[in-house]
Amino acid sequence: MIAYLIAVALAANVQSPFTVRGIKGLWWEGIDKYEKALPWLAEHDLNFLMLCYSSFKASGADWRSDYTTAEKEQFRKLAEEGRRGGVTVCLSFNPGIWSKPALTYSSEDDYAMIIGKVRSIHALGVRWFALCLDDINTEQQPNDKTKFGTLQDAQVYLVNRLWDDMKAMTPRPTLIFCPSAYTTESARANMAYIKRIGDIDPDVMMFWTGPEVRSPSITAKDAQEFGKWIKRKPFVWDNYPVNDDGPWRPYLCPLKNRSADLGGAVSGYLANPMKQWYASTIPLESTASYLCHPSEYDPKKALESLLTRFEPKQRETVRLLVKLYGSKFLGEKDYPTDIHKVPRDEAKNRLNEYYRLQTLLQADSTLANLYADVRPTLEQDISDLARRARDRAKESPLKAMGDDFDGGAGSVYGYRYFDRPVNYVYARSTGKNRMSASFYLASPIPATLRLTARMDDRDSRFPIRISINGHVIVEGDSSYDGKGFSTKEFPVAASMLKKGANRLVIENLVPTGGLGMPPWFMVSEAEFVITDGLPRGSLW
Repeated sequence: MIAYLIAVALAANVQSPFTVRGIKGLWWEGIDKYEKALPWLAEHDLNFLMLCYSSFKASGADWRSDYTTAEKEQFRKLAEEGRRGGVTVCLSFNPGIWSKPALTYSSEDDYAMIIGKVRSIHALGVRWFALCLDDINTEQQPNDKTKFGTLQDAQVYLVNRLWDDMKAMTPRPTLIFCPSAYTTESARANMAYIKRIGDIDPDVMMFWTGPEVRSPSITAKDAQEFGKWIKRKPFVWDNYPVNDDGPWRPYLCPLKNRSADLGGAVSGYLANPMKQWYASTIPLESTASYLCHPSEYDPKKALESLLTRFEPKQRETVRLLVKLYGSKFLGEKDYPTDIHKVPRDEAKNRLNEYYRLQTLLQADSTLANLYADVRPTLEQDISDLARRARDRAKESPLKAMGDDFDGGAGSVYGYRYFDRPVNYVYARSTGKNRMSASFYLASPIPATLRLTARMDDRDSRFPIRISINGHVIVEGDSSYDGKGFSTKEFPVAASMLKKGANRLVIENLVPTGGLGMPPWFMVSEAEFVITDGLPRGSLW
């Protein structure tokens, strides 16, 4: 407690151009990680903590419900603790992202729920609120089309009405709004929307994630451009080191490419951490260094400073951990680390490093929390590297797991879903519509391709092409379904095959679609079964 109070006193003397500087939570279920984060923020001269709308059902997943009595008491205690430590606690909520039925801006019932939520939590001592309308379904409800005409008119009406009512509260709260176009890229594509959003009361702050959703760089010039459109300085929502696209892989590289003069061009700055709190503190150390002293910030020095916060016996382990999971930053070549891109002749050497890290973490009980955060990824990477290091021509010439396939969307979203190694292809327009793997044969004889796969969760039929060495094995609407994985067999004539390496290609033939959205086709396992006579019949 003494150290905590000293840290608070020192924080009061920090002269940072970022007057509001802190973090939000990411899929932190309940209050536990926020309680851990609060003293950490004070100790690192940060003064803002936003409760993510994914953490509480009444903030997002079931926003029309009320917070539980236990949650309200937790909010009260957190706000009180924050005031003692100089950290502002902000409650965010998103009434549009998972709303069923959809949020209706003209609905008096929906508005009563929103303002009632704010009033009840304000009474507990929370003074900052964030109304987030990011990543929502932007299709308007019929009543809203009639009353407002456009989405931006509906949102301006809602935010201004909410702010008018909030201004009457004592003490007066603060409101931050996250628009549906929250990047420079999205704003340029929706200029009518973003300029109209600028008509929201200038006292309302507004979130912006930078030029992109996950921005390799953010400068004062970038902020000033976006600020002209929204008619105020933007509040930076920096999507680093957030790892919900990993899925949940640790991103540990020190913060880079945030300009030294950014603080003067923005109204605030929050970092979006990883789901894992203890692992998040590694990159967040560098974020804190940047926010408190941007003109002096250097990523390499930040890393060395980070290591001094660990006990001498822990530093070798943490340095190796950052080397393996933090050597690259957003936008840099080979970011993020992808085990499936490691050349097979290098896999054995890389595997030894991962084994060494595992041994070091297992041997140090003082790093148990950090190990728990990275263990699932570390163990999966060891397994994948071990398989990649095999001599495929000798050990398993005819079988590949989904993550052995090159191409596809695994490099974007990760190679493990439904608790199994996979790869998957989206529509042609995404550029991630094709994946392939090599199989080795001693001689070209008839075979059966045994493929374990599934369709997307819409459970709809769409065309897939499976070919080998340029010969089509099957093409047309697939009979796989979206309810789960199933195994089907396809005959492969000897004339399609050759001695040595054979290349199997799987393609999604749908012309249009978006990454992360149906239609997608996912493969878990592919195997060639050599037959003595004619191949078995197709189940396509």
